[in-house]
Amino acid sequence: MLEDYKSALRAGQRAYRARISRGQSPYLAVLDDVLKGVDIVAQEPLGLVEIPSDSLVGTKTSGRHTAFSYDFMPLLEPDTEFAAKWSNLCDAHLEEGIHTPIIAFEYMNRFYVQEGNKRVSVLKYYGAVKIPGTVTRLIPARTEDLENKIYYEFLDFYKLSKVNYVHFSKLGGYSKLQTLVCKASGEAWSEDDRLNFASFYTMFHQQFEALGGRSLGLTTGDALLVYLSVYRYSDTYDATPAQVRQNLEKLWNEVKVLTEPHGVELSLDPPKSPAEPLLSKLNIFSPSKQPSELRVAFIHEYNAKISAWVRAHDEGRDALAKVFPDKVYISCYEDVNPEVDAEQVLEEVAHNNADVVFATSVRMYNACLKVAAQHPKTRILNCSLNAPHPLVRTYYPRTYEVTYLLGMLAGIMTKTGHIGYVAANPVYGVPAAINAFAQGLKSVRPAGRIWLRWACLNDAAHPLDFADCPEIDMVYARDSREPANTHRDYGLCRKLPDGSLQPLGLPIWRWDTFYVEIVRSIFDGSWDNAATTRAVNYWWGLRSGAEDLEYQEALPSGTRQLLDLLETLQGSDNVHIFPEKLYDNEDNLHSPENRVYSPKELMEMDWLDACVHGKLPHYDELDVKTRTVLAINGLDNVKGLEK
Repeated sequence: MLEDYKSALRAGQRAYRARISRGQSPYLAVLDDVLKGVDIVAQEPLGLVEIPSDSLVGTKTSGRHTAFSYDFMPLLEPDTEFAAKWSNLCDAHLEEGIHTPIIAFEYMNRFYVQEGNKRVSVLKYYGAVKIPGTVTRLIPARTEDLENKIYYEFLDFYKLSKVNYVHFSKLGGYSKLQTLVCKASGEAWSEDDRLNFASFYTMFHQQFEALGGRSLGLTTGDALLVYLSVYRYSDTYDATPAQVRQNLEKLWNEVKVLTEPHGVELSLDPPKSPAEPLLSKLNIFSPSKQPSELRVAFIHEYNAKISAWVRAHDEGRDALAKVFPDKVYISCYEDVNPEVDAEQVLEEVAHNNADVVFATSVRMYNACLKVAAQHPKTRILNCSLNAPHPLVRTYYPRTYEVTYLLGMLAGIMTKTGHIGYVAANPVYGVPAAINAFAQGLKSVRPAGRIWLRWACLNDAAHPLDFADCPEIDMVYARDSREPANTHRDYGLCRKLPDGSLQPLGLPIWRWDTFYVEIVRSIFDGSWDNAATTRAVNYWWGLRSGAEDLEYQEALPSGTRQLLDLLETLQGSDNVHIFPEKLYDNEDNLHSPENRVYSPKELMEMDWLDACVHGKLPHYDELDVKTRTVLAINGLDNVKGLEK
């Protein structure tokens, strides 16, 4: 097939010229050159492997690498022996197929041919997706290089899945994919698992590229994680290419956010209402597009009888109704199971033309995402922090501001200097709250110590009331699921000799501020002024009125005055809670990028102050429910990932 060779040669010449014009080498990469200076710590024979055609990038030695363009198309003239052999291989492939596996090396999930370069060239010319080969893996030493870290994550994933064609540009992709395809951590894939996933991935890859995904500078794997975060993998078996394309089009802004260095926009204060133009007031021109009334729905995981969390949100809902008595029509849904009922309830609410939906459980976030993709006119918000999807906005108080003041109160009131602290889950914002409590404690009692325990761990030997620690006389513990009128509603308590708790200070999350101001922003149009291609997280604090503190009336007047003064100073940004240099409890030094910690640095803080006796829990210690929360907004190092 000399004509096929000439056609392949023209393709090779085009690829050659394109590379030369960009100042890049036009030839195949040479593994021997790539490995110069690389410390290879192991060689692993993989046996016969289906090699992704796109991952075949070079040859083992430099012997014939100039005979091919970088993409394995031929470059030698048609009258050469090379061209004749290539043409004969082409005839053999068309008559009976090429069955002899190539021999190749894999390094960093790229493949380099030792024997069979012309076979690869012919098969690539005919569009082969995979090429069989006997492969030896070359494993480099661990380094701090991002590509190296991602490769080691791939190695762990490959042991379970034997899937070698999915690539990611950021850390954490492989473990997240393992979860999204309904596999437990460490669970191996069956042959059926591999076949089903390969079929879906091929279809998804085709639609991603058809929509222009290649131009985004992302991998197909990057986009796949976004897709599977919204559309369940179990629903993909019956999906057609048209359905996948339609679903992906709805998520295209979500995918494009991955290309932005800061995809999350933190709103630190309620949006300011835009000034209304005089001509608009006079109604000379077209009427405003701003709504005159809104249908608002609240969806809770629990109910107000058993959950202080729901009761607090109900107070915010009541305040919203009072502020907009004739403009807001409210409905409320309780006891909605995040995994079983949430998607259906959200779908019904959106189908009934709700304008705004507040889902108060972080575990409902994935359901919110899916329904938001199907109903773009419904504004859906989830009560969580640092979620990276523009489709669903999130809201949460800056808890570290009030824990700083309560840490100071603990330092003033303690007699022993030993404080117990119960944290809920290792999610974004929690380490900052613990460390702020530590800064408040140390500001008045430099030698004070915090003993940290986690409500999400089942550890009978370390009870959450610290009954096993007689030296602890102050406890910060807040469980929002407790019934009304219990001391466990209180943040900071004095532990009395009989084991009972005496409330001293309660952090109040003012959900009324969130609900009133967010709805007001929709009425006045400032909602639409926020970035539409970035995820918006409302992270409001004392200054905005989204937080408050309720103290015991019997507190010494001087103590109360000091705390009120510091609260006022915090609200005016005149108090920096965290110093420029801090050591964690493993003696590592931490400093902000600039002089003061940015909101993003505080939100993503993932270490504990030197005075904290305790550690972040390990992922394997957590139950299924807590792991669900972590999958949405958990700290990377708890999930076994790195920044």
